Amino acid sequence: MVVQTPPPRTRFAALHGLAMADDRLARCATWLGLPSRRGKRDSGPTLALLDGPQGATEAAAWLPPITAWIEPTAGDDAQPSLTLLTTRAGSVDLYINVTTQTANNLHLAERILNALAARHPLPQDRREDLELALHEAISNALVHGNLEVAGMKELSAAELERFSRDLVQQMANPILSQRRLEVAVTLEATAMAVEVADEGNGFQPTPMDCHGASGRGLNLIATVADSIELQDGGRRIRMRFAL
Repeated sequence: MVVQTPPPRTRFAALHGLAMADDRLARCATWLGLPSRRGKRDSGPTLALLDGPQGATEAAAWLPPITAWIEPTAGDDAQPSLTLLTTRAGSVDLYINVTTQTANNLHLAERILNALAARHPLPQDRREDLELALHEAISNALVHGNLEVAGMKELSAAELERFSRDLVQQMANPILSQRRLEVAVTLEATAMAVEVADEGNGFQPTPMDCHGASGRGLNLIATVADSIELQDGGRRIRMRFAL
C-alpha cells in the first residue's frame, strides 16, 4: 500500500494503548520516541495502537484527542512499518490502518463516522452521505479487494450461499485476513477528502462492476460524494465531500 506522504499536519504528543500488552506498548513508545498515556486524555493529538479489535469497540476509543488508530505488525518489520505508518498518519487529520480481520470485527465505517462527527459537526444529510460512502468503500476494500471475493451477479439463493461461503472461507485464510486496510481523512476549510485503500489485486471498473447485485458500487458512491477518483490500479478510492 504505497502512497506519497505529504508534509506533516499532526505532531503526535503521546501513544494510547487499546488492550495492548504493556511491554509491547512500551516497545512501540521507544521506537517512536513518544510517551505512553494509557488511560489519560489530557495530552495533545494521540496515536492509538491496537492489538486486534479489543479495546477499540468502546465509543471513547474514537473520541479526541485520539486522531490515528494503527494496528502494528508483529513480524521483523514491526519497527520500520510502525514508523512509516505513523509518518503517514501525521500527514492527514484522521488515520486508520488495521488488518482486514480487525476492520471487519469493528464495523469500521460506523466508528470512523463517529470519530468525524466528534471533531466536525455534520448536518444530518451530509452525515448520511458520508455513512453510505464509507460503508460502501470499506466493504468493497475488505470483501472484493483484500479478501478477493467476487460480488453477487444476481439476486438468488444459490448466489447468496456462494457469496457467504466464499466470504467465510477467505476470511479464514491468514494471508488474506492480515492484509491491511487504510482510511485517511483530510479536513479542509469547506471540504473533506476521504481515502480508502486495500492491498488486493486492484481492478478496472466496468459497467457490470457498478450495477451487479453485489459489487464495487461506484455509482452509488458517486451519487453522494462530490467527486471520486480511483488510484493505484483501483486499490485506492479518493472521495471529496463539501462541508
